[in-house]
Amino acid sequence: MKRFLGWAMLFALATVMTTSAAEAKGKDDGVLRILAIGNSFSDDGMEYLPLLLENMAVENVEVARLYVGGCSLEQHVNFYKQNKAPYQFYYSATKRIKGNRAKTNIPLRAPEANLWQKSEGVSLVEALKWGEWDIVTMQQVSGLSGIYDSYQPYLKELVAIVKKYQPEAKIAWQMTWAYSSDSHHGDFPRYERNQQKMLDAIYATVKQMMQDVEFDYIIPSGTAVQSLRLSSVNNTPLDLTRDGYHLDLGGGRYAAACVWYETLIKPFTHRSMVGNTLYTEQGNVKVTKDNAHYFHKAAKKAVKRPFKPRKVKYSKR
Repeated sequence: MKRFLGWAMLFALATVMTTSAAEAKGKDDGVLRILAIGNSFSDDGMEYLPLLLENMAVENVEVARLYVGGCSLEQHVNFYKQNKAPYQFYYSATKRIKGNRAKTNIPLRAPEANLWQKSEGVSLVEALKWGEWDIVTMQQVSGLSGIYDSYQPYLKELVAIVKKYQPEAKIAWQMTWAYSSDSHHGDFPRYERNQQKMLDAIYATVKQMMQDVEFDYIIPSGTAVQSLRLSSVNNTPLDLTRDGYHLDLGGGRYAAACVWYETLIKPFTHRSMVGNTLYTEQGNVKVTKDNAHYFHKAAKKAVKRPFKPRKVKYSKR
């Protein structure tokens, strides 16, 4: 009897695996599509992704983002309920895609800097109906990122909206960063103007969130940034920001792009971004051949341990 049960279980498992593989093959067109529902912090996280993909010769990945400055979870839900279209929609304009591109009635302008095309006056529904999104990301506005009372019921509602239009999409959450040590942001007093207290609040909030809502991915941008703040590439008191809260146009955004890639795209390509040769002269913290490994390591370590910043040390390449 035990042998029979064992064979039965193996047969059932094999059947499920075969069925799942067949279903995946039928739906998979060889293109990974990622949409971010966010604000300026998702802009910071994704800005360099197309350049990173191009540098690594990664094909068949489409990335897009919806932007309203300072937009909270509550505002995203209200825009949807009120049928408003306030978003700027950015789409990766690289020409790597070999498969069929998603079809949409959203007019896209010519590519801007960093390989993005842009459209204005877009609604959440229009963006969700762009095509089949494989991953949809979201986040809370930075000032409320460590205050869980601001998340619900809006987070659950936003996830339900996404699932209504993209039932097969996986959901990702960007865990953002604490402000710089001397930030003048109006919400910093919520955390007693203390960077560590803000980071701890973000961690506690995300852990609580994960008990209430099922997420497929956590993008630990804030942990990578904090690891770099413990390292020699940090530029105190800006702490890898350009104004006390938005990421530095060089090293800050570059680090975040590495985290986004390692979290969401590496499982698709089976290639780490470690060792990529994308550098930038932008911002106050340049990314060069000599210091790029700091950003690569910080991203990799953060993805491995999302709630534990670790100092990144120098190593010869």
